[in-house]
Parts: sequence; C-alpha cells; structure tokens
Amino acid sequence: MIQNEIVWEYKLIKLIDVTNWAGDEHHAIFPIGARDKEMLWSPLDVTHKDLKPIWPYLFKQSIYRYPDQYWTEVIAYIISKYIGVDVPKAYPAIKESNEGIICGSLIEWFYDVKTERFVHAGSYFKRIISDFDDKSGKQHNLIDMMTFIRGLAINASLKTDRLKWLADMALFDSFIGNTDRHQENWGVIFQNDDKTRLSPLFDNGTALGHERFLNKVKDWDDNRIRTYLIKGCHHLRFSRENTKQRIPHFQLIRGIVSVDATIKAYVQQKLDNLDLEGMLAEIHTLTEIKVDVPFSNERFDWIRRNIISRLTLIREELNNDNN
Repeated sequence: MIQNEIVWEYKLIKLIDVTNWAGDEHHAIFPIGARDKEMLWSPLDVTHKDLKPIWPYLFKQSIYRYPDQYWTEVIAYIISKYIGVDVPKAYPAIKESNEGIICGSLIEWFYDVKTERFVHAGSYFKRIISDFDDKSGKQHNLIDMMTFIRGLAINASLKTDRLKWLADMALFDSFIGNTDRHQENWGVIFQNDDKTRLSPLFDNGTALGHERFLNKVKDWDDNRIRTYLIKGCHHLRFSRENTKQRIPHFQLIRGIVSVDATIKAYVQQKLDNLDLEGMLAEIHTLTEIKVDVPFSNERFDWIRRNIISRLTLIREELNNDNN
C-alpha cells in the first residue's frame, strides 16, 4: 500500500492514493447523481501544496459502461484554469478495495462545511414553481434562473458578479459540452458574514464526449464532429413553460452575451487570452500516468478535436451576435 498520497506527479498533475483517507461519518456515500461517490477527508500531513489538510474531498468513480469517464472531471478542471472559470480542483486518484484498485476523480469540496451552508438551486426552484419536477428538472430554465440570482443580489448580499457568473457558466459548459448542469449542480453558499456567493461550477463529468466509444468515432471527419457538437444542449430550458426543448450550448452563449455589451467583451477577452496549445499540452500529460484505467492517447485525440471544434463554434456564435 502506498503511504505517501502522491503516487505519480508531473508538473501540476498528480495521481493520489486515498486508500488511507478517512471517510465522512455523515456523508459516506452520496445518493445524488448517476456515479458512485463518497466524501473523504484529507490527512493532516498531506505533502502536496495544492491539497488542503483536514479538508473534505469527493472521490467519484466512472459509470460502469464508461470506465475512463473519471478523467473528464480532471480535464474539465484543467480547461477551467485556462479560461478563468471557478471550478473545484480535481485530480486522478486511486483507492484500494477488496475488489482491487478503484480509479476515480478526487474533487476538492467547495465550501467550509464547519462555517458555511450550501443550498442547491433546486430548493429555490421548488419555491418559485409549485409543481417543479425535481427528478427530471424539466422546468429548470434560464428566465427563472436569472430572476432568482437577481433576487439574491437584492435581498441576500450576493458577492458574486451575477452576469459574469452566468457568462462563465455558459462559456464553460459550452466549451466542455456539459449536458448535466441541472438544478442540483449549482447553488448558493451562505457565508458566516451573512453574505452569499454562487457556487463554483461543480460536477462536470457528463461532458467532453465521454459517452462516445472510440472505435465508433475514430473515422469521423471535422464536419461529422461539428454536426455532433451542434446538436448538444445544456440542461437549461428558456422558460418554465418550454419543458421539452433544452437550450443548445452555443445559443446559450449568444443569449447570455447579448444581455450586456460588457459581458460580451468579458467573454471575448477570455477567448483572446486563451493559451490553447498550453492547455492541450497539459491535458496530454494525463496520458503519461500509469494507472489501471488510463487516459489513452486515442481518448486525448478525440477530446482535442472536440475542444478545437467547440472553440470555433463559440467564436462563430460571438461573431453572429454582431449581426
């Protein structure tokens, strides 16, 4: 058994062994979501500067039919750093069990459980919409979302710049193709100073084409990939009445930036400053990690092509907003 929690490290990427980490007595297994996850507490003597001592982390496994899905959380975090979006830190991790080595993503908890309180957005949608369906989230919509966040700014001392947060959400989820930003995957943190802030963009595993089997897409040309990406939709609907039609990712960006010219400039500057080559190089280092369920060069190439095409589509949508 590995005694040091860092098994492999290259630059900022690390593989962490959490076998000896303590489980949380109140939240050992989380019921929300499709993937197995458990809360663990880091030890006092963590040796890497980016790991917090005595801090909760989620250890999330992949869905059985997509064994390398756990890498998606790690890649999404890398992308967030390059476009300046608030996302919890995520690392590849392993844990020994009776069945052998379990691979998963290790995700830093995003608020202080001892002094702060987190409320999922779904709790507020159920107050706003009396018959809100919290299982399907089909009434999870942009209009009520914006109204609710504006209400926080007026009544709950919201510290977060709400329009920039919305722009970050639209940009990030479109960049990674996240289809699962439902009402339980964002919310409000109540601080101990009576102020509030919007949560980081957590739970990013349903993205980056993880559901596509590589042998099925290896021969796709750029046009086929583009067609696939354009069909992707966010979890949000435009309004509570329009329950069947999710907003296409790139239309969501156009809708958000059209609200305010300064927000469009904010998003454009992020794209102008993006070091695409550096970002892809950092993602590629994940292929060097030796682990039971590796991040293959084939998976990297699929994700690389997705990212490049998504960036093109995002830029096109911003240019279309000028017309």
